Amino acid sequence: MTTGGRPPVTVIHDKDDHPAWTAAALAAHQPALGVLTVDPSPANGAPAALAHDLLYALGKRLPEGGKTHGTWADSQQPAWDAVTAWMLTHHIGHLIVCRTDRLTHARRRQLLALRERCGIRLTLLWHRPAGPALRTLLEETPYRLVDALPQARIALDRTEYSPTGTPSAGQQQPIEPTPRQDDGQWITSPASSDGTVTGRPKRAQCQGAPVLASTTSGAPSARGRDHTSADVLAARLTTVAHPLHATALTIHAVTGADIDRLALIRGIDINERATTVKVHDSTAHRRCQVYPLPTWTRRLIRAAGIHGQLNDRAPDSPLFPLITVQDGEQLRLTATGIRYTLKPTP
Repeated sequence: MTTGGRPPVTVIHDKDDHPAWTAAALAAHQPALGVLTVDPSPANGAPAALAHDLLYALGKRLPEGGKTHGTWADSQQPAWDAVTAWMLTHHIGHLIVCRTDRLTHARRRQLLALRERCGIRLTLLWHRPAGPALRTLLEETPYRLVDALPQARIALDRTEYSPTGTPSAGQQQPIEPTPRQDDGQWITSPASSDGTVTGRPKRAQCQGAPVLASTTSGAPSARGRDHTSADVLAARLTTVAHPLHATALTIHAVTGADIDRLALIRGIDINERATTVKVHDSTAHRRCQVYPLPTWTRRLIRAAGIHGQLNDRAPDSPLFPLITVQDGEQLRLTATGIRYTLKPTP
């Protein structure tokens, strides 16, 4: 079965469950080239378990502490929203899933829904003889069946970016922070840096962030902290599972804005190129400040914008609704998970 548009789902039928097939799938895992391989944990009965597996494959880690991961991670829709946002942010164009035969029908449908939402190439490995479950899956989607290992290797060796995630002309690829040895020590929030104060005529609305000269620093600009700890913090931020938390903590690392001021940031307060962010002094908007964003922050910053688009949030609405609703509790839990001390609210 084939249709126009995105490529059909590829089903690799490994009826004898030979280790070489799984090895080939795991070897194809190259997120930097747009290919993600996930080996699900079907024994986990949590409703969002498959979304968690995908987040881990993307290099993200769920927050620790307490008995649960937090309300967003334990709920299916928020967890899958996070997966979708990161898939698009990291330009994943090919998702390979091992052990699809061990997943429930509901979880297989979640994978098909993710394919539609992200516009990705989806390859599913089926490691047992064909049966009703496989036939039901193939009835629901355009597919092509591969049942020989040489052809399977060719199908797995597809390194393409998602059409919906490819940067437009003129956009720079974000620079990842340089890996540094992480000793696991706590990192203290930076002192507040000086942004550019923006003026506002009386009774005029507070406008979004303007375009300023970009900053190309490979680490958060912060006073009184050595470059090694800054690089370590940058690397830790890339592991944060929720896009909004990752962006909020990134902005905090660059500007030192406390939770109350982070909650005031709107979608339009980050410009289209993600080179600047406006931080409001209060709801009165009398002395708002614009800060340049280092190049390494671009990918994390854009993740929040993509998440907002997925949820149809208006550009002038709060960028971080979770901070407003939870009063910073979930953000603090996330910061604790990466051993980062948030600046307390005055």
